[in-house]
Amino acid sequence: MSEPTMEKGFFDIHSETMPWEDRKELLEEKLRAIFSHAYENSVAYREIYEKRGIFPSDIKGLDDLESLPLIRTGELVERQHRKMPFGGFETIRSENMKRIYVNSGPIWQPGEKDFQDTTWAEALCGTGLGPGDLVINTFNYHMWPVGFMLDESLHMIGATVIPTGTGNTLMQAKIMQALKINAFMGTPSFLMTLAQRTEAMGLDVREDLHLEKAVVSAEMLPESLRSRIEGIFEIEIRQIYGTALLGCIGYECRYKKGLHVPDNIIVEIVDPDTGGAVERGQAGEIVVTNFNRAFPMIRMATGDLSVSSTHQCPCGRTSPLLTRILGRIDQATKVKGTFIHPWQVDEIVSHYPEIFKYQVVITRQDHKDLMTFVVELKEGIGKPDAVRRNLERDVREMLAVKGAVKIVKRGSIPDMHKKIEDRRSWD
Repeated sequence: MSEPTMEKGFFDIHSETMPWEDRKELLEEKLRAIFSHAYENSVAYREIYEKRGIFPSDIKGLDDLESLPLIRTGELVERQHRKMPFGGFETIRSENMKRIYVNSGPIWQPGEKDFQDTTWAEALCGTGLGPGDLVINTFNYHMWPVGFMLDESLHMIGATVIPTGTGNTLMQAKIMQALKINAFMGTPSFLMTLAQRTEAMGLDVREDLHLEKAVVSAEMLPESLRSRIEGIFEIEIRQIYGTALLGCIGYECRYKKGLHVPDNIIVEIVDPDTGGAVERGQAGEIVVTNFNRAFPMIRMATGDLSVSSTHQCPCGRTSPLLTRILGRIDQATKVKGTFIHPWQVDEIVSHYPEIFKYQVVITRQDHKDLMTFVVELKEGIGKPDAVRRNLERDVREMLAVKGAVKIVKRGSIPDMHKKIEDRRSWD
């Protein structure tokens, strides 16, 4: 791999601005290589493709992607339960693994010693970060890998990282003030919380903090919230979109015309029922193929909805452009940056025979996500407060997201209800 040609706002300006036909040729070459590698070295992929009569010689270019089945998170988790820890999707031996990451689910993910994911580094450069920036990284370093992955990417582009992770807003505000940190990375709601905590300390967020830029992710960013935070700090906010499992999928440049797809990844917008491509400009599910040689994800369905932009960004990048993230196709939803799936809710509640009916309700107050487990108990259950306390503890420990438990009278939850009811408004 050649060294990137870094210029202001670009990680590799040559590859990011190359003509589309040249880019397509490179992507097709990488696709053929990763498909053959996965077929030869992954038990799971070989089983999936042989069952459908698909062989490496059948995959010649991007147009052949539609012949491959979608891989969904549920299938990945189920295979990992049957064949611990990686479900047969891994393509390297354990001695060649640099780390084993744990994603929410949990999903086990090996990291290869010699593999460098450049998608996040490209995204961070595109948002305006680079050498000389002091970046406070408030993404979680504990258990989930995204904080660490972004940390490594910040080093790749020459920035200096202050690795704080989540929580302890008082200390984080003091750190930002003392070190004169000029760049924030985290969720938009946490940035808003930091502003509120700073003001509660009697400080002026513009005078006493020194923020010049912010990169946010893991939550929806309605324009009302973006405008409000930008007004408080007098800065510009740019967003990146991706997952620890897949890498960065899209990022905003200074023009904020949409989400640029990074070079080292393939993104499709498809009909979730058929897996076939939708017409340009129509909404569909985001499906990703990456080139991670330790744990390749080939046509991984994200469950997120978006639209391929019909416009070209004035920044000069020639990669595909997504308009924005529109929402989810299923009942799974992100709460405080973490996906919550119906099957996770079922698993938690299965330990409580006292519960008759339940529903998870997601709301939003002061630009913060609130998760409430609404619960009906069976008749004659004593000590409901103990059930509530224990359930709140298990929710926090098993989902890594704090949630309240509200016990309601029988008949309060309607029949045929959604297991996860998202009542948030995104303007």
